[in-house]
Amino acid sequence: MAMQGECPKCGKRVLHVNVENVVGMVDGDSRARCISYSCIHCNVVLGVQVDPRAKPRPRSKPAAKG
Repeated sequence: MAMQGECPKCGKRVLHVNVENVVGMVDGDSRARCISYSCIHCNVVLGVQVDPRAKPRPRSKPAAKG
């Protein structure tokens, strides 16, 4: 069981994290806007989740044939 409040890689206390916007991919296609949390000491990713506040991504329209 992991100790709460410590980075699993460097072992330092996690009082702050770097927050970054990332795109969730499914079979090579972008599907959702996500948030990544990483340790400020060693930059290991601590978690990723779907951004609950993000607006839906616009769907691209197929190119018109003509």
